[in-house]
Amino acid sequence: MTDAPLHGVGLGLRWDFLDEVAAGEAPPALRFFEVSPENYMRRGGFFPSALAEVAARYPLITHGLMMGIGGSSPIEAAYLDPLRDLLRALGVDRHSDHLCWSAHDGRCLHDLLPLPIARAHVRAVADRIRRAQDRLGVPLAVENVSYYGAPGWSPAESAAMGMAERDLLCEILEAAECGLLLDVNNVVVNARNHGFDPLAYLEGIDLRRVVQLHVAGGERLAAHAPLWIDTHGASVPPEVRSLMAWVIRRTGPRPVIYERDHRIPPLAELAAEVEVLQSIYDEALGSRAPLGDPRARRAALPDRLGRDLGDLRGVESAFTGLILGPDAPAIALARADASPVLRDMSAARVDVYRRLVRGNLRGLLARLLPRTLARLGDAATIWIDAWLAEVGPRSRILRELALEWVAWVTPRWAADPSIPGDLVDLVRHEAIEIEVGGAPDEGGGPTPEVADAFTIASRLRFDPSLRLQTYAHRVHELPESIDDRSAAAAGRCVLLIYRDAEHEVRFLELSPLAEATVRRLLEGASVAVAIAGAAASIGEAVDDPLLARIAALLADLSARGIVRGVA
Repeated sequence: MTDAPLHGVGLGLRWDFLDEVAAGEAPPALRFFEVSPENYMRRGGFFPSALAEVAARYPLITHGLMMGIGGSSPIEAAYLDPLRDLLRALGVDRHSDHLCWSAHDGRCLHDLLPLPIARAHVRAVADRIRRAQDRLGVPLAVENVSYYGAPGWSPAESAAMGMAERDLLCEILEAAECGLLLDVNNVVVNARNHGFDPLAYLEGIDLRRVVQLHVAGGERLAAHAPLWIDTHGASVPPEVRSLMAWVIRRTGPRPVIYERDHRIPPLAELAAEVEVLQSIYDEALGSRAPLGDPRARRAALPDRLGRDLGDLRGVESAFTGLILGPDAPAIALARADASPVLRDMSAARVDVYRRLVRGNLRGLLARLLPRTLARLGDAATIWIDAWLAEVGPRSRILRELALEWVAWVTPRWAADPSIPGDLVDLVRHEAIEIEVGGAPDEGGGPTPEVADAFTIASRLRFDPSLRLQTYAHRVHELPESIDDRSAAAAGRCVLLIYRDAEHEVRFLELSPLAEATVRRLLEGASVAVAIAGAAASIGEAVDDPLLARIAALLADLSARGIVRGVA
């Protein structure tokens, strides 16, 4: 393995400080960043624009979230092709993702689920890594993940399972001939949860395959006691720092990324933490140690991978059913105890994944649909559980899950007399903000002369972010605060919702004439036909005053960038 071109300590790029980095205001200690493409793929507007600004200022590394390279479900071209395009646009020379599975039969669980630890799955996973590399056009490195149990392994075998997971990782790396993104924090979290020596784990890895490292902080949470959870919500602990240095002394220069996803401090504080990590990194480089060959050491150990855990799809199906199923936790755990594969894992460890998947999803919805989730309160759990059991997440892109949930829940709320009508409109309104904010960019703005560039016979071309939305309540007038619980005033209103040149989502309330005109124009009618149809629909004659009103409307739409020219 050759050294990666970047080395030293960088930071995972997060939305909390994206503005500062895009504006070139990051502290000097932050020399490069790692981005997760799923946050930018298949979308336009602010975030890809800001990422382009960051890419112009800093070297970038990419790290994926939801490829599910270790699973049995096909990795769709609809995911891989936009990913390939983004990697090319950023000019990166490799990509990485997690060695896990994340989806089954079209449902994406949005968690990093453990592979069955058995040799029978090595070849299939290695083949998937190769096919993904071919599609992406760059080498793909895989990351060792944190896990809270594994199918077919009992709590009594926990320490042996930890080393078996290491051996499975090593065999997959060798079979696929790919690189390793070594997450040192995951090694420490797993060692704490399963009772093995993290240094012994690292000594059994062929460190020549390490192309990058991750460091972070895990936490002990009351909801998952006594386990340590890989939250990325704390500073890098001393044990992780020490093991990072141990690895760097043996590998030489490698890029190290500090991941921080929760309770994110100000960027200046993160930069100070990076400086400390960089000093440890520099000291490690100055005291190099021999790599050694771990293969002989592993060969002398008992073979832990020989057990038969059955078909991978069967394991995934059982796991998915328990995680997404409608049963109350106690019933679900009883079902886990009855499962021939999951029984040994222990029902309590299965419940960790049930809680993590639901917690991740609720956190996502609270971030993207904040006022709706705040008004739902505890009832949100009921609707999330029902969606998971009936349909479940389909997209590998997190922000798209909110739109999937809204599409499922809206007709059910509309038919439920216990749900206030303005809440139905509010969730639609928050969803349309997500949709408009991320609508694809057309490229190139309107010229100042666009309003004069069409005639009465023209069909108009509109900005692709544009949406026309009708509400029974004036939800667009509600305060933005999630603490506000006031009801929206009743009354039909029609909004033209679009994204302006500054990537802000805007709302323009339309009069009956403007609504009727715009609807016809959006359907592809010429200006003349739209005017005639709109006038007839509201019972007005096509006279000079009406034409003047429509001319003012079209001029306003052009000035706002909504009308882009002639179709």
